Amino acid sequence: MLRTVKATALLVVVAALGALVTALPSAALPALAPARPSAASASVPSGPAAAGLGRLPNPVRMSLGGATERAATRAAPLLPSYYLGDDGRLSPVKDQGLYGTCWAFANIGALESKLLPDETWDFSEDNLVTRSGFGPFVNGPYQAGGYDAMAVAYFVRWAGPVNEGDDPYPSSRVPAVNRVQKHVQDVIMLPGRASVHDNALLKQMVVENGALSVGMYWDGNWFKSTTNAYYRSGPKTYENHGVCIVGWDDTYSASNFTVRPPGDGAFIVRNSWGSGWGDGGYFHVSYYDRTFARGDCTSYARVDDPGVYQREYQYDKLGLVQARSFSNAKDPSTASMANRFTAKADGRLVAVGFYATAGDCTYKVYAGPSLNSLATCTSGTLALPGYHTVDLPSAMTLRQDHRFVVAVRLTTPGADPIPLELPWGGPSPDYATKAWASPGESFIRSGFKRWWDVTSFKGLREANVCLKAYTTQ
Repeated sequence: MLRTVKATALLVVVAALGALVTALPSAALPALAPARPSAASASVPSGPAAAGLGRLPNPVRMSLGGATERAATRAAPLLPSYYLGDDGRLSPVKDQGLYGTCWAFANIGALESKLLPDETWDFSEDNLVTRSGFGPFVNGPYQAGGYDAMAVAYFVRWAGPVNEGDDPYPSSRVPAVNRVQKHVQDVIMLPGRASVHDNALLKQMVVENGALSVGMYWDGNWFKSTTNAYYRSGPKTYENHGVCIVGWDDTYSASNFTVRPPGDGAFIVRNSWGSGWGDGGYFHVSYYDRTFARGDCTSYARVDDPGVYQREYQYDKLGLVQARSFSNAKDPSTASMANRFTAKADGRLVAVGFYATAGDCTYKVYAGPSLNSLATCTSGTLALPGYHTVDLPSAMTLRQDHRFVVAVRLTTPGADPIPLELPWGGPSPDYATKAWASPGESFIRSGFKRWWDVTSFKGLREANVCLKAYTTQ
C-alpha cells in the first residue's frame, strides 16, 4: 500500500438507502471464492534466478473470452512480415549481464519502443529492479527474478520511469528522489497464446504499441548460432526468460532451426544480452515453440507526460497480486470495489484507474463524499485485460482534508473481478511483498446494499483493492 492519503476512520456504520458498512464477525461475511492463480505460477521452480535469465509468471490469471476474435477483426490486415526497427521504433539493445533481471529489460524496452519514433528515451532498468517495491530478497533484487505485473505496478504508481543517467545499471546507489519522466496510464496484459497458431493479437499489439514483453523457456541447446534461430520442441513448460517481440516473418524457413518445426514462420525477438550476441542482439523464435509467449504478454498502450493529472491517490503500491470473487453471487464475475481517500489539497477528481482481469470487461464508475452517497460518473466496456485509466466526463470538486470515495462495478467474463494488493509469498521462498493495509480504506460488495471492509475477510487483513483516483487542480 502506498500511503498517498491517510484514512482515519476505523469503523463506519451507515444505514441509508440500504447501504451499510460494517465490521461484523467473519461468520457473517459473504463468502469469497479461493484465489485462482495463473496456471504458470504452479510450475515455476523455486530459488534464485539463473544468470542472464529471471522471468517469473504473473500471479493472477487473466482471461480473454471472445476479445481475441473481436480485436483481430477490428484491426487492419497484418502483413506477412514486419519489423519495428524498419520504422525506427526500437531503442538500442542493452545487456543485463549475469543478473536475473531480464523482466526489467523487457518491460523498459517495451516502454521505450512505445514512445518511438517520436520520442527517444533511455530509461533505467536499475531503478525498476531496485525500487519495484517487492522484497526483501535473500539474494538481493538482482538475483530474485521478476514478473511483468511488478513492472506495471511500478509504472502505474508513478514510481518511474527515470532516466538511465539518474540510476545507471547496475548500481549500488539509488537516487534519493526519483525524477519520473512519464506517467503510464494504460497497459494491456494478455494471458498469452492459446496455441502455436494464436499469433494475430500479439502481432496487432506490436503494430499498435511497439515491442511486446513476453516470456520463453531458454535452453541454449536449442539455439542455432549460425542462423540465430531458436526452437524448442516438446511440451509446454515454464518460462524462465523475458524478451520482446519486435516483429515477425511468416515465411521464415523451418530449415533454419536446430530441430525442424512443423512449419515455417517465426517471431523476431529482442534479447537483453547486448548487441554482440545473436544478430545484433536479436534472434528468431519459431511460431511452433509451445512455451514461447504462452504466459503473460505486456503492451504499453498509453504513456502521458507528467502533468496530465497532478495527483494520484492509491493504496496498492504493489499492484495486482491477487483477484477474488464472491462465491455465492448470482454472477461471480461481477462485483463492486471502492476506496475512501482524504484529499491532500483542493482539486478536481477527473479519472480513475483499475485492473480489468478479463477482456470484454464492462464497468461503471461512481464517486461521492461517502459510501452511501455515490453518483454514477460513467460506464463502458474494455476490450482487453490490463490496467486502464478511465477519464470522467464531469469532474468532482474536492476540498483539502475532506474525504471522498471512488467506486467501480466490474463484470469480468471468465475471471475474478476484484483486483487486490496483499502480502504474498511469491514464486520462491526468498520472495515476499511489503503490502499492508488499514481498516476503513478499501471496500467490496456483491450486490448493491452492503459494503464490506476488505480487511474484515479472512486472509485479507493487509489487503487493499487496486483502484486509483486521479485529480487536477
